[in-house]
Parts: sequence; structure tokens; C-alpha cells
Amino acid sequence: MPVRFASRLMLVLALVGVVPVLLLGGLSFHSHRVALLRLVGELQTEAATDFARACRQLVFSGVEHLRLVADSLPLEQLGAGDAAQVLAIPLRQLGALNLLVLVDGDGRALAPAVYLSPEDDERQPVSEASLALFSRHAPVEAALATGAAIGPPYQPPGTSGGRVALAVRVGEKASRLLLAELSLAELSERVAELAHDAGRAFLVDAQGVPVTGASGPEGLSEAERALVAEGLSRGAPVVRTVRGADGTEYLAAFAPVPELGWGVVVGREASMALAPAERVRHSTLLGALVALGATALLGLVLARGVSQPVARLSEGVAALAAGHEGPRLPEEGRDELARLARSFNHMALELRRREAELRRWSEELRQRVDERTRQLREAQDQIARTRRLAALGSFSAGLAHELNNPLTGILGLLSLACEEVPSPSPLRENLDMVLEQARRMARIIRQLREMTEQERAGTGLPLDPARPVRAALEEMRDELVSRGVTLSCALSEPVPLVLGHAEQLQSVVTNLLRNALTAMPRGGTLSVGLGTVEGDAVCLSVKDTGKGIPESMRERIFDPFFTTKDEPGRVGLGLSVAHGIVEAHHGRIRVESAEGLGTTITVIFPAAGAEAHLM
Repeated sequence: MPVRFASRLMLVLALVGVVPVLLLGGLSFHSHRVALLRLVGELQTEAATDFARACRQLVFSGVEHLRLVADSLPLEQLGAGDAAQVLAIPLRQLGALNLLVLVDGDGRALAPAVYLSPEDDERQPVSEASLALFSRHAPVEAALATGAAIGPPYQPPGTSGGRVALAVRVGEKASRLLLAELSLAELSERVAELAHDAGRAFLVDAQGVPVTGASGPEGLSEAERALVAEGLSRGAPVVRTVRGADGTEYLAAFAPVPELGWGVVVGREASMALAPAERVRHSTLLGALVALGATALLGLVLARGVSQPVARLSEGVAALAAGHEGPRLPEEGRDELARLARSFNHMALELRRREAELRRWSEELRQRVDERTRQLREAQDQIARTRRLAALGSFSAGLAHELNNPLTGILGLLSLACEEVPSPSPLRENLDMVLEQARRMARIIRQLREMTEQERAGTGLPLDPARPVRAALEEMRDELVSRGVTLSCALSEPVPLVLGHAEQLQSVVTNLLRNALTAMPRGGTLSVGLGTVEGDAVCLSVKDTGKGIPESMRERIFDPFFTTKDEPGRVGLGLSVAHGIVEAHHGRIRVESAEGLGTTITVIFPAAGAEAHLM
């Protein structure tokens, strides 16, 4: 039976008008799906890498705190009873540790393990079963060989959050070790945050066994275990789509934890990650249906004189399928061909608009994620530094309190001895030297106590920040002249008032000026600026032309007792005291330095009228 011309025309129109649209939509869907997979995969990999860094930072911070306790306390000379009492002090100050125990070189406990009861503290509970697991996982031999070691993570039955055993060597004789159990509950909170809103995240040990974020090996599907095994064997990030134990498909990324051999997995449901591509496919199908209806209507009324218009239409579709805009079809006339041309032009414009809109959405999403990631990274660095300084400050305050009383007695006895020994005499000279060193120790202890007393000083009163700046400059003027340093001041007038204590703010400026002077032993230029930031904050900057600070040391310059200066008498507390005062005033301190070009330290305080703290 011969096919009618109208049917042939409708078939040709359908092939020319609908098939290219479907092909273009399919290609567009595929390309956008691949782009989204790549973009979301990179974001998931970045999130997993950040989680792995946070895990490493938590564990190594615990090791550093444990090493600080071992170096600061005379654990080699303590007996069993004294060891338990002494270790109770740092245990209360280090909230991330569940227990502390002192053992000999064979791993035998020299004193009972020190831990807090659940009624007195919110840490992970310690039981006989958890102590047995802790003993089995304690890295005694590795710590004896290397000085410090980290055991494999574990999770006692019936508890939440993983744990890990740490060990450091006490002294140089390697006869004793200080062991600690580090809580990984903080990582559990991070896992819950990453798993929020159709996500999935968990931490595994070096054997691929989940430690937190999953209920055990049965909580992982075969695809997830294969992802973990590949990532652990390669020691590098791996990203792919996997299907969970519940049948949900995830776009998951594995990242190794540096230097620990562990791994983390962060995933997001594929249906949500690829939602924009699905919308493109639906739009393409809708456009194809519209085009099919238009071609059917045109085929019913056209019989002759359609070759040239159809050829132009075919060329336009081919150009659109090739990714080019192509010429706009003529729309003259009021017949069906003119309407078809207008429909095609509208469809091409709509497809280009939707494609441009999708690209704009993708770019906007990427920019938002990048900005949020940058803000989170800065916040994590600030929180980590504040926690580290708070831990060191608490420990230093406790140590200063314990040393202050015996040092007071020593100063008194030395003063009496100096009065009884005539001068001049060799014995009197030696006593004067000892008395001077004891007074220096008292000054250091006083500075340690000031670091923690700043937090209890209250919010203070509104004051003009220019007054303590000028007072500090006047205090340091003679020293500036004697060192051959040129002073350049730029104090804007007026500046908003700030809430605080004038003597503490003057101490901040004095410490920053003194730190800048020590960086310029042969003279230079010191620039001090005071201005306003967007009307609701006050910015103080101190810039020197010294030798600068190496990048590897910038994260430690606010640590107590850390100094790069060669001058005698410098104990490394100036910047720590300044940082504590700035934090107590709800401010922010930032360091910019380049080796050989100098250092700029910027301090930002909120104005007295600002209700939010600077973050």
C-alpha cells in the first residue's frame, strides 16, 4: 500500500525536527552529567581530604599534648602514689584524653590508670573492657623505638565514638612510657555533620574496618569495601559511584589520613548530586514533545512547496546539533511553515537559554562551595589554634600556680642570705646572681598567670583605641631611638570606641612593638597604623622591615615559650600574651610575612556598638 505524501512529510518533519532535538538533549544531558560528576566528585574529594586532615590534626595534637605533659613533669622520679596524683592534673585540663597511665619499658603499669568518673566529666566512659582493649592496642614497642607512637583505632563494645592509644617516651633513659587514650568523639560529630542531608561519611582503620560513622563491617556494602580497599592500597584519593548496603546509590570519595594509614569516605546521594542534569533531560523531552506536535500539525496542512523551507529547517537543526547557534530561520508569512520556523527559533532559543542557565547555576554553585570551603578552612584553623593556645595556657597557668609558692620561699631565703653575707665577697656575688635568676623566674611565672587572668577581666569600658597606642609608642620611644629605628605613624582621627581595658590594649601594642624591634637588630623602619574597617571595627597594624618569619613557623609564633629571636632574656611570651588579650576582647589577629621583606601583624577589634564578635 503506497504511503501518502502527507504521511511521508510528517515522517520527514518528525525525523528532522524531533530526532535532532532528542539527540541534542541526550548529548547535552550526557555532557552535563559528566561535568556534574566531575565537579561534585572534586567537591566530595575536597571534603574527604579536609576531614582526613582534621582527623590527623586531632591525633597529632593529642600526641603533642601528651609529649608536653611528659616533658614538663618529673615522671622518672615519681613513685606509684605520686604518679597518679600528678597525672590527674593534666588529665583534667586535656579534655580530649580519656585516661593516662605510666608504664615501664615492658609495658607494666607503674601506677593505676588515671581517669575521671562519668559523674564528674562528660568524656567517654572507661571500663574494664575498654582498659583491656587499650592495653592490647597500646604501641609500647614503637614508642620505645621512636620516642612517640600512635596505635590503631578501636571502639569498645556498647560505646559510641572511636578511641586510639598514644604513647610517648619519658626522658632519655627509655625506662618509662606515658600512655594515653585519645577520644575520637569529635570526629563522630564531624561525621554526623557530613552525613546530614542525604549524605554518608565514615572513618576506617588501616585494615578497612569502620571506626566511626558505620555500625561495623556489616554496615558497608561490597562496593564501599572495594572503594576503601582500593584507596588504602593506593594511598591516594579515589572517587566513584557506589551502592550502599540499603541500595541507595552514592557518589563517594575516599581520602587517606596522612601519616596514619587510616582513611575516610564522604558520599552524597547520586540522585541529589545529579538533579540539574535530570532537569535538563526532562526539559529536552518536553521540547521534543512540543516539536513533535508542531511537526504533526504542519504535516496535515502542507503538501507542496515545502522543500526549501524544510531544507532551511534541516540546516538549522544540524547547526544546533553541532553546537552552533546557526542562522535564525525566516518567519515571514502566516502559514504553517512560518509558524514552524517561529517554533523552531523559540525552541533553539529556549535550549540555549536553559543551557546557559544550567552553566550559570553550576558556576554559582562552584563559587559558593569554594567560598564556604575557604571560610570553613579558616574557621578550622582559627579554632585549632585557639584550642591549642587554650590547652597550653591552662597547663601553663596550673604549672605557674604550683611553682609560685616554692619560688616565693626561695626568694625570701635568698634575700635573707644576701643580707647576712657581707659585700663584696665571692659568696655574695654568687647569691646576687642566684637572686636575680629567681626574680627572672618570678617574672616569667607572673606573665604565665596574666595569660589566663585576661579572660576573667570582663568586657571593660568604651575607650578611644588611639590612647593606648600613643602610650605604648611613648613608652618605647627611647628604645626606638637607641636602636636606630625610624618610626612612621598613621593614626586616623577619629576612630570608633572599643570595649576593653586600656592597660591590656597598651600591653598588646607594646608587645607587638617590642617583637618588631627584636626583628630589626640593625635598625629599619617601623610603621604603625590605626584606622576603621567598614565603620564597625578598628584595625591596628604594626609593620617592620626585619628578616621576616619562615612559613613553617608562622602557625607557632603565638605558642607560649616559642621564639625565633637570639636576644638573651627572651622567653617567647610576648605574642602569646598579645593573642590572649585580643581573644579576650573578641578581636582577631593576623600575621603576614615574607622572608627578607619583614612582617606585618594586623589586629582587628569590634567597635563598641557592634553586637557580634569577629570570627
